[in-house]
Amino acid sequence: MLQLFTLSSLGRDFFNIKMLIIVLITIGLITLMTILTYALEHQANQHQAPTWRYLAHGTEAVSVLVSMILLRQIFITLNSGSVISWTYATVQLTVLLFSLNTMRNLAVEVINILMPLFIYGQAIWLGHTTQYLPVFMVMTVILIGTVIYIAHNYQALIANQWKYLGFQVLYSGTWWGVIWSFHPFKLTHTLFIILGFIVYMWLIRLAVRWTQKFFDEVLTFDHQVNYDELTGIRNRASFDTSAQEVFRVYQRRNMGPVTMAMFDIDHFKNFNDEHGHLAGDAVLRHVAKFVDLQLKQRSTHGQLFRYGGEEFIIIFRGMPALEVGQVMRTIQRELAAEPLEFEGSTLAVTVSIGISELQATDHSFTDWFVRVDDYLYQSKQAGRDRTTVENRLLTDN
Repeated sequence: MLQLFTLSSLGRDFFNIKMLIIVLITIGLITLMTILTYALEHQANQHQAPTWRYLAHGTEAVSVLVSMILLRQIFITLNSGSVISWTYATVQLTVLLFSLNTMRNLAVEVINILMPLFIYGQAIWLGHTTQYLPVFMVMTVILIGTVIYIAHNYQALIANQWKYLGFQVLYSGTWWGVIWSFHPFKLTHTLFIILGFIVYMWLIRLAVRWTQKFFDEVLTFDHQVNYDELTGIRNRASFDTSAQEVFRVYQRRNMGPVTMAMFDIDHFKNFNDEHGHLAGDAVLRHVAKFVDLQLKQRSTHGQLFRYGGEEFIIIFRGMPALEVGQVMRTIQRELAAEPLEFEGSTLAVTVSIGISELQATDHSFTDWFVRVDDYLYQSKQAGRDRTTVENRLLTDN
């Protein structure tokens, strides 16, 4: 990574056309890393499963290493096989600090902590001096402490611009101390290269802020359009889009089972009439939150939608109807066992469920939907708090 440079090249490294190219490439790479981080974190938050979180963090860490390797290859191409450059070292540090600030996960923190040990080991293997090993050890300890502090106090740092700047200087200063320990250079150059690093980070922050603002606006718009304001789950518009896509893909490509479950809250009108509309809203939120959490804890990957009023629909990809029925019957029982406490009243909440798998004979989405709706009606006719799967009332036996 941080292969070192001749001192005479200091000024030329920072003020030439190659530097401009590298700055633009670095900004581009970091913008892509920001987009990747947002996308991965969004998916992890959607699924709320540890596996997704680990996958997101692992992929983010890999993106940091890939970006550093790409920058190395670009420098080699631009400098006829050499990476001996102040600019090269500075952009590598920029990528490391950016990842620490933006991704904020353990894998990236570990990369930052291990990198000075890797660089020093590589330098010694290439024949550099070990004369200043104590300097390396002191600088590494300070750097590791700085990395840990930044990783765990980022929000406090960005709230105080001077503190944030101070830790940038400390981070870059200790890194150059690590470098000096195996490749001594004139310490009078340190201020200049730290200033260069801060300028890089300032440019990167501008690019990242623009990207973050764009993503925040996109995610806000997506949430407003596709999510129900009251319950926080996907709404009817999102269901209409997703359901038609699921029907088209699974029906034409024979991708395995896909099952729809529809349920509504039993005697919902009574909650509004007896306890007021605020109670009705509380019941809707209670049911949506409870079912959504249960689906995620069971790793069903079922998509929950509020269809309208007190009706909800779940799409289960890759699960046959009977398996879905068993999952939903369990959730149904557990929901009934957890009444809602509302303004001193205990509200017993139950749901009725209809379930059907997409069939080869379904010529349209409506065929499938009407069948599920009919099974829901059968559950209500059977006394409510029931589950009907493929025209058969599911029992607990």
